[in-house]
This record gives sequence, C-alpha cells and structure tokens, in this order.
Amino acid sequence: MDPNIDPNVIGGVGAFALIIFTIVYLATIALSLWIGYLIIKAAVRNGLREHTLWLESRRGPLR
Repeated sequence: MDPNIDPNVIGGVGAFALIIFTIVYLATIALSLWIGYLIIKAAVRNGLREHTLWLESRRGPLR
C-alpha cells in the first residue's frame, strides 16, 4: 500500500460508492416494477376492450 494515501480517503470513497450503488440498485428495481405495471395495465385494458366487443357482438350494444 502506498504510504502517501490516507486510509480515511479510501474508506470515504467506499462508503460513497456503496451509497451510489444502493441508489442505482433501488432505482433499477423501481423502474422494473413500473414497467411491469404498465405492461399489465395495458394487457388488462386490451382484454376488457376485447371482452366488451365480444359481448356486444353476442347481445347488442351495452347501455
């Protein structure tokens, strides 16, 4: 180890890197959950639309 490098500086960089890594990790998880939510929301909306069209084709217009 280089005697000119203060060990406290390295420890501070490690803590900072850990905080940044944690923030990026949580942001990635949040983004994945949000994208999954949007995909499921679109699928349910399309399914309900198709089901409504199917019902109207069998019974006539709904209200």
